[in-house]
Amino acid sequence: MKRWEMVRSSILSDIDAGAFDDGRLPGDVALAERFGVNRHTVRNAIKALESEGALRVQHGVGTFVAEDFISHRLDNDPRFTYKLLGQNKAVKREILSINQASVEPDVAKHLSVAPSALVTEVRSISFINDWPLAIGSSFFPLDRVPGLATAFEGVNSFTTALKRCGIAEYKRKWTRITARRPTAQEAQLLRISSSSPVLFETNVDINSNGLPIKYAFSVIRSDRYEYLIEAEA
Repeated sequence: MKRWEMVRSSILSDIDAGAFDDGRLPGDVALAERFGVNRHTVRNAIKALESEGALRVQHGVGTFVAEDFISHRLDNDPRFTYKLLGQNKAVKREILSINQASVEPDVAKHLSVAPSALVTEVRSISFINDWPLAIGSSFFPLDRVPGLATAFEGVNSFTTALKRCGIAEYKRKWTRITARRPTAQEAQLLRISSSSPVLFETNVDINSNGLPIKYAFSVIRSDRYEYLIEAEA
């Protein structure tokens, strides 16, 4: 890994940890001293982060954390909003619909249920500072998560709704991330061009007994979102 890439990774970790209280980064000189590199290396890292949308550079003023960019630490904790608390992001979710139906074969496989089983499908859209960030659908086995439709009354939080259904603890089993072009409907909802690439995430959450309680897929704006994967020390 090149030096500027190491600086970029460290700054992203700081953003993810909420290290910049006022959203403003130290100057080039201070950053160069901190990382033991020259100012040119720091500027290359900042330029890369600016092009990715993580930073906003106001010449003559300073460099600031972009409020419409998410750095998502990828681990087995599925609580998305919890992870964003340190980033000072205004993220909200809107439930578009909640329906019960027979499960599709592919969803049944991921949820380890019979093809004829009933599931609750929750369609939602997420916003960051009033800009669309992601749209998706989540599927819950009706027998393992009973009363979910009622549990969402008055809330838009999956964690809160699951607690109302008696599921206080759950974790991510796996996450798969690919990239593709959005459909016309997805592009319209996300307010992007149909030629803009999106991230396509699928995942499964399990309860304390190891049984799948949710299979979900999300279409995410790639210009406002990044997955952060850190190796254990």
